[in-house]
Amino acid sequence: MTADSITRTGKTVTDVLGAPEPAPDLFFIPTVNRNQRDIPFWLFENRDVTVAEQYGITFERELPPLRSLRTAWLLALFLGFTGADRFYLRKPFTGALKLLTLGGAGIWWIADLFRLTGPRASDGARAPLTGSLRLRSTLRLLSSVLLAAIIGLATGVALPPVTAAATSAYSLVRDRLNPPPPAPVPEWVTVGEIKTAEPVPVTTTTGELRLTYSFTGPAIVFLQPETGPAVTAMSLSKGGSGTGGVTVPAGTYTVTVSATGTGWTLKAEEFRLPG
Repeated sequence: MTADSITRTGKTVTDVLGAPEPAPDLFFIPTVNRNQRDIPFWLFENRDVTVAEQYGITFERELPPLRSLRTAWLLALFLGFTGADRFYLRKPFTGALKLLTLGGAGIWWIADLFRLTGPRASDGARAPLTGSLRLRSTLRLLSSVLLAAIIGLATGVALPPVTAAATSAYSLVRDRLNPPPPAPVPEWVTVGEIKTAEPVPVTTTTGELRLTYSFTGPAIVFLQPETGPAVTAMSLSKGGSGTGGVTVPAGTYTVTVSATGTGWTLKAEEFRLPG
């Protein structure tokens, strides 16, 4: 290598540096450990050769432009279910997979929001994303707030059905281990029983009375309400046994029996829940 081969066309070292040109057969071979001041100035000041080429640094192809952290995070937030953030980061395969799975049913979508804010986040070319540390911290905080809101919403929506299912299961097990008593059913309940001519009070809640009797001779049965005229509940011209019925307004009545002979009975009942 001579001085003419490294200077610009038509100019000599004297024209560039204003100093005598070195001998044409003089070679300068810089070594790695030599100080820059030991290398002749004219050797690396050739303006026609890039600095990278002067120092032996070459690239097979141009580096792709760096991707923005802010842009990637916003795409992941609003279009994460379509895989737009991964397409932007030069990851078409995982972007298509994310699109087909709708963001991994939401899990992949959330995971990418945190992954992009990590210190080692990079694109498909393994190039780091552009963004300050403050921006990374802010986006990570926003991702955490969003995750907390989603968990709170999901808990509020899912908790009532889960609670209802748990309560139903508990009730089922409890009923199997300790079966509740059977529900009461309506039955004929005795509200009054008369064996003498003395009046007996009877209270009915339904107003539907069944009278079971056994007389040895003619008999008449009266129901006297607290107010108003008496009601004839039964009239027999001769003795006998049987059952009759009468319908009156619900309330308290005084039962009076006028009968001949002795040893007769009268029982008043109504169909209702016991107790």
